Amino acid sequence: MAPLGERLTIDDGLADLDAAGVGGAPAWSLATLPARMAEVAAAGALAGVLMILLWLRLRPDLSSAVVGSFFWIKAAYPAVIAACALVAATLFARGARGGGRALAAAGALAGAMLIAAGVDAWTMGAPALRTLYWPNAAVCVGNVLIIAAPMLALIATGLRDVDLERQALTGLACGLFCGGVAAVVDGLHCWQTTYAFVGPWFTLAMLLSGGVGAGLSALLGAHRRRLAEAD
Repeated sequence: MAPLGERLTIDDGLADLDAAGVGGAPAWSLATLPARMAEVAAAGALAGVLMILLWLRLRPDLSSAVVGSFFWIKAAYPAVIAACALVAATLFARGARGGGRALAAAGALAGAMLIAAGVDAWTMGAPALRTLYWPNAAVCVGNVLIIAAPMLALIATGLRDVDLERQALTGLACGLFCGGVAAVVDGLHCWQTTYAFVGPWFTLAMLLSGGVGAGLSALLGAHRRRLAEAD
């Protein structure tokens, strides 16, 4: 096993397991990162649904909303962002090419959603626009971040001893991933049905989650460096 404070790589983990007569990668490593993130997303989505059922409450029009197209557009937007972020996180963590393109694809989708929001807002009157933003906007952003928080904590904990090739970018992508999953779940609670609302506020919530992920990753990286220097 690696000494306390020493960063682990795929090869280190495989060597430890091979020495013990066990094949495969350690629970959290560059090799297992996509699977672990998918598991965190499943657990986080379940926790988010429970938060909504027990605390935030389901949107009152859910039974009628699910038969409309916008409900699924509202879910598909953050789901695709999360998928792009998962690819980006995996590639950034391994130092492979393509992570930037995956984030660019997510950015292009976000840009399209924001354009749709601008067009939607342009056709709405000022009174209707005011009902979309405060306090509903702040509540929406806060709810997404609350649902994303356990997932961010789990991923940060899992990656604390993994040697990431691109620390901050990996953390950013992981945060976007958690924010995307959380926004999908929040659609069960959020009753807003316009691009003018979903575009800016879901996007902001996912970006803030990405920022938290990047910050946590940077802090963990600095902590590992201090431990390594102390040895």
